[in-house]
Amino acid sequence: MMRTLIASHPDRAARLEVHADALEAAIDREPDRCLERVRALFEATCQTVAPQIGLALVEGEDFPAQNRRVIKALDFTLDGHPESAKIGEVIKKLVGSINGTIGALSELSNIPGLRHGGSLDWSTLERQHAVMLGGLCDTLVSFLFDVAWSRIVDTAPQATYEDFSGFNDWVDDEYDEIDAAGSTFLPSKVLFFLDRTRYDELHGSWIALELEEEAIEA
Repeated sequence: MMRTLIASHPDRAARLEVHADALEAAIDREPDRCLERVRALFEATCQTVAPQIGLALVEGEDFPAQNRRVIKALDFTLDGHPESAKIGEVIKKLVGSINGTIGALSELSNIPGLRHGGSLDWSTLERQHAVMLGGLCDTLVSFLFDVAWSRIVDTAPQATYEDFSGFNDWVDDEYDEIDAAGSTFLPSKVLFFLDRTRYDELHGSWIALELEEEAIEA
């Protein structure tokens, strides 16, 4: 499903292909790392979708709480049906079960040997577990991105440049300032205001990198 999403939104989903490749590789060759890949992709998805639909990221907010806000803001209604609003609310309840999935993934991740630590002699997740986790992740991540990119949320406040201070600092450290006609511009501001699609793609990759570094440190 992620492959279909990438093909349907080539201008927005190109960076997602890197994660799809990593997930497939984990399922086929490193099933014991699939939990790590799935957790990172879920968190990166939520943190990428939030600003794209106008939700500001809240400092210190845990992932389940952030995920609830994203689901609440998304529009799941079906245009042209007499009970469109009701359908939207029911689908929202169904998708809300993702939080239960996220909680379970967190519990699994914290068990020694399943994501990090543990003895080399302990059993760990096998391919059947990796296929289940990968399939679940593929379905939910693709659905959330597709809904977010296909609908406009009119009531959500628009994210501002200042909402991404940590990411902006990283961009400005990685890339040189831009000089034009005697004026100097920060690369993060140029991307945010002139190429928001590329800015969002780079932001998603930065989040995934941060999560992977946190997992290694843990």
